Amino acid sequence: MRQSKDFDVVAAYQRALSDEKYPHPVAAILALVELMEASTSTTLSGLAIELSHGRQTLTATQSSLGVRAGCQLWERFLAASMDSGGEFTAYKRQLIQQGRSFCSVTAPQCRDKIAQQAVDFLRDDCVILTHSYSRTVIQTILRAHKQHKRVSVYVTEARPGCLGERTQQILTTAGIPCEVVLDSAIGYIMERVDMVLLGCEAVVESGALVSSVGTYQVALVAKAMQKPVYALAESYKFLRHYPLSQTDLPMPRDADKLPLTFSADIPTTPTSSHFRRPSTSQPPSGSATPSTLPPPAELSTGTLKNQPKFDVTFPQLVDFIITDLGTPLSPTSVSQYLVAQFSS
Repeated sequence: MRQSKDFDVVAAYQRALSDEKYPHPVAAILALVELMEASTSTTLSGLAIELSHGRQTLTATQSSLGVRAGCQLWERFLAASMDSGGEFTAYKRQLIQQGRSFCSVTAPQCRDKIAQQAVDFLRDDCVILTHSYSRTVIQTILRAHKQHKRVSVYVTEARPGCLGERTQQILTTAGIPCEVVLDSAIGYIMERVDMVLLGCEAVVESGALVSSVGTYQVALVAKAMQKPVYALAESYKFLRHYPLSQTDLPMPRDADKLPLTFSADIPTTPTSSHFRRPSTSQPPSGSATPSTLPPPAELSTGTLKNQPKFDVTFPQLVDFIITDLGTPLSPTSVSQYLVAQFSS
């Protein structure tokens, strides 16, 4: 039997995350459940200490705020189910069963409930803009397609991960018209859009969304052009945190500075140090045309490392947050719900 002291909770999290059906919060919970299975503690207090260390390790090493949301949810569940009476082994077995049931049954049901509600916002022949990749957004669009609603989708490229291409692949395979939009072309395409559908990593106490970088600018442009913005968020992504600015997000312990911080050493050749251009046989030309220009430059590893992964989309930019809790809520209502939950 594995010893809990040798159990790698980060490796368990990464293993769960490699499964397409597990988002960050659920992968974190599943890692903590596996930690419980590997635990050799014979007392409730000993198990609680091991789980606390596991949660601290995950939140200190992972940049996704979804991990923090999952750890907070599991911590609240344990606190609510603490029972000093009864046999410890049976109690531990029950917790493990409930944790695995949540990850394999309850969490997917959350997405189903959201898609069932959100599909009513998608009218026939509408054009949707979404950002990057969201399982819940994709499931909602696929449900609309199965209901024979004609929908067309623009999805942002979402650099540096370029996950928009994965969204396009899934939707076009299902027979839904979908085009990838450059991140720099959001303003250009917004006038053709009927609505914006956004997924997120976490929903914080202010009702703001924390999501892959670029979400904020999509919502800003949509607000300026009076396009409705709907966020789809499972309740297990609710996070006890109150960011006041873009830089007010928790950072993993291996991050030595904020993203996009100016370096103390100013490079003498910035273009060569920050960009890599693929080799090309075409010589540079002063009268270059789009067809003769060399391939676009790629950001260097150092420059990519200095980029933010997430941003905050403030609640005034979002019309409704559709969750698995029932009726679609305004960000203010979600904020009130979160404050009530976390203060109880």
